[in-house]
Formats: sequence, C-alpha cells, structure tokens
Amino acid sequence: MTLAAPAASRVLVVGSDADVSIALHLHLERAGYAIHCMPGPAELEAIVRAVAPHVLVLLLPAAPDGSWGPALTTAANAAKVGVRVVMVAPSREVVEPLAAVAGAERALARAEVLSRPLVVVERTVGVVPPGAVAAPPAPQRPVAAPAHSLADGGGPLAAPRPRSPVDLMALIDEELVDEPRSRPVPTRVEVTVSLVSEHNFYVGPTRRVDSGGVFIATAMPPPAGTRLQVRLGLADGRRIDLEGEVAFVREKSATIGRQPTGCGVKLFNLPGWAVDAIDRFVLARQPIVYSPQ
Repeated sequence: MTLAAPAASRVLVVGSDADVSIALHLHLERAGYAIHCMPGPAELEAIVRAVAPHVLVLLLPAAPDGSWGPALTTAANAAKVGVRVVMVAPSREVVEPLAAVAGAERALARAEVLSRPLVVVERTVGVVPPGAVAAPPAPQRPVAAPAHSLADGGGPLAAPRPRSPVDLMALIDEELVDEPRSRPVPTRVEVTVSLVSEHNFYVGPTRRVDSGGVFIATAMPPPAGTRLQVRLGLADGRRIDLEGEVAFVREKSATIGRQPTGCGVKLFNLPGWAVDAIDRFVLARQPIVYSPQ
C-alpha cells in the first residue's frame, strides 16, 4: 500500500546522482509528493524561491567542490524558515560534517536512500528549530537514531539531537553550533581548511600561523572577542580541539571584492606537530595576511 502525502508537499532534489534522483522521483511521486529535480547547485537560491519546497534534498558527490558552498548557505537559510533539509552523500563520513553547515535535519548515506527512498521525507523526532515554522505534515514512520555522531567521536546515540540552523558557511566544512546550555560556555566551531575551502589560515606580522590563526568564512561572523572552542580539521585528515578567540571580523563591502566575509580566530596552544602541518599546507595555498591596525 502506498502512503499518501499532502498534494502541497513539494520536494526539491539537487544533485547529479541519476540513480538516486530516479528512485526519489518514482517513489515520492507515487506517494503523492510534487517532486522537482535540478542537476547541480548553481542558482539554488533562485530555484528555492521559485519552487518554495517543503523538503530540500541535497545529493552531494564524494568530493564536493566549491560550487556547493553557496548551496549550503541557501540550505541553512531555508532551514531557518521551516524547510526540512536532507543531505545525501556516498558515505556518512562525507555527509555528517556537512549537515551542520546546511542546518540539515537528516544526514543519509546513498545506500540508505536507494534501499528506502521514502526515508528522505520521514521526520526525526524534535528537529523543528525554535522560532521556525513547521513544514506541512508528511508520512511518518519510526526512525532509528543515526549510528554515529562526529561531535561525540562516533559513539552510539541514545536519541536524535536537534541541529541548530546557524549559518556558518564554507565549502564542505562545519558550523558554529550554539548548543543549549544552562551555564555560559564558549561557542563550538568545527571547521576544516582545504585547498578549495573558503576557510583559510591567516598569519600575522611574523608570517607564521602561530602569530595568526584560522579564518572562518561565514555570512554571520561573531563579534571580535568571542571565545570559541575550535575543532580544526587539517588537510591531511587529522583533527585537533583548541581554544580560540575572534581576533577580527571581515564584513562584506565593495573594497574586498570576491573575498569571503567571515572572522579570523586566534588559536591558543597549537602543538608543534600542528604548526608544522599548517606550515606545509601554506606552501601549497597562500594564507591571508592580517596586521592589526
């Protein structure tokens, strides 16, 4: 028996994975959804405005390039007004870190969607962010919690945890997550710097990263002086947890042209091996130079 869905439930599928797109088209249309497909992330913001989807499904490739950066920002903004964002990639290792960037309700591996396409419209428990408008109801089934979480090192989760649709954006990277708390703690930041990311390292007067830190590309930078807990992903795949503080903010203006907006975060107590790894990286990619006024 096919589950019926409200005729107004529109699903927008973005990506060039033909097998997944076909499976979603066949099963969702049969279940009563209006499904729209676009082959890539270009001009996604305009398409989202035109289609006004209730569910936005992003089909990421195994190695997303820079064209997906604006799409993740668009998805995060859509999540803030109640659009349910679902991200799909060949593996959870690819998709889970990016789900926080896009404010995604669900992060799914490609095989999960191919085996059960309707999983993209199933709701998880307690995922509507505070202040957001709930999307129209869709077919519901009990859904198991994800098996692993990047934030807790891959251990089992007792229940799904709400994601904050904060907009910290750059390609394939992670997000400022303002977690619920009863006492003040620094904002957590998870960010990976790669050769194609808008994130980058910055250096100070000594031209070494230990006189600078990491530049986080985001449309909503926190103010200077904000204390952060930084989980930094290096290009060689290693991650390190550090304390940091916002040293400067770069706002969007005509004078910076195509340079991304964001903030420079001073990193404290960088170990020697991390400094060496970053120094090797900046030989391949020029860091930002920042000199306090």
